[in-house]
Amino acid sequence: MRVALMTDGIWPYVIGGMQKHSYFLVKYFLQNGIYVDLYHCNESHYDISILEFFTDEEKKYLNSFVFKFPKYKKYPGHYFKESYDYSSTLFEYYIKQPPVDYIYTKGYCGWRFMKAKKQGVILPPIALRLHGYEILQKTKSIKNKIRNILYMPLVNYLNQQADYIYSYGGQLTQMTQETFHIPSSKIIEISTGIGESWLNDTITVQKQRTFCFVGRYDVRKGIVELHEALSKMTSNYDFKFHFIGEIPDQLKIKHTSLIYHGVLKSEEAIKAILRESDFLVAPSHSEGMPNVIVEAMASGCAVVTTDVGAISVLVSTDEGVFIPAFSSDAIKLVLEKLIQLPDEKILKYKYNAINKVKHNFLWEKIIQKEIQEIQSRI
Repeated sequence: MRVALMTDGIWPYVIGGMQKHSYFLVKYFLQNGIYVDLYHCNESHYDISILEFFTDEEKKYLNSFVFKFPKYKKYPGHYFKESYDYSSTLFEYYIKQPPVDYIYTKGYCGWRFMKAKKQGVILPPIALRLHGYEILQKTKSIKNKIRNILYMPLVNYLNQQADYIYSYGGQLTQMTQETFHIPSSKIIEISTGIGESWLNDTITVQKQRTFCFVGRYDVRKGIVELHEALSKMTSNYDFKFHFIGEIPDQLKIKHTSLIYHGVLKSEEAIKAILRESDFLVAPSHSEGMPNVIVEAMASGCAVVTTDVGAISVLVSTDEGVFIPAFSSDAIKLVLEKLIQLPDEKILKYKYNAINKVKHNFLWEKIIQKEIQEIQSRI
């Protein structure tokens, strides 16, 4: 079986949740003897021609085609043109290659392929994975509301034209079906995964209650409310809070309890901080199925999060605590309770988190479902 994966990058050549999913998807396809034609780009200092993050055995099954993602001057709608032109470049190269059995498209990379198929070009099944579907979820940001209105026609078009649509499950499946009137036969529900090397076999509770946030400074990640909550409680409680991700200096809270690490590109550095944390705090307004939650759970973190997107597929009240979105007061209240929570209760959360990942979200298991779903549709 040969699969063509159309993506705007794979980790670590391009940083992002979708790119990390693409990397592991390819890697585990290759490990299972699935041939992959990978259409992608590079925004890193790595020499992508040697693909050093794949083994020699894996590369026997891999064809890598690297393109430059177009970057135009920023004007209204520039990303639409960039995405369409990139998709067109991939399509023009694809049609000159030997045929594949299945086209797996990420984000808007399949736009030109779906247009061609609608026009009568014979192509294999085209599957779409948009990841977040944040366009369907609530936001208080005027900027994001405008963005969602602008993107909705394109997202609707892609959902209508794709032969199959991937969903992480949870609320995402219902929202996709109801918004775009998609039949259940067209939906493929498969969660994200994580490598077994992430599993932490040494679980402890920190003497000083320790929390962690991983993500960029984006209002959709709930970082504004989180900072508001922390600013109200830093002087009254003994705790430690790690921030991983780019956060502007002028927005940082100056307090010894808060540690800002900035962007960490080393997986080992991120893993080390998660393993010394008791809780991951992820108060997002909207989400798909965040890799960071799976990574944190595998590292032995309990989770404080919101019930948005497909997060409920990952987390239940056995592994952590749910809070309402958009509420700094709710975050403050929960953090204060967790600081005073007995170690035994926290240990139970942490062990439940690791066991849930071990039994449900390892890539070694996820990829088998991916392969079975594809084989049943070609």
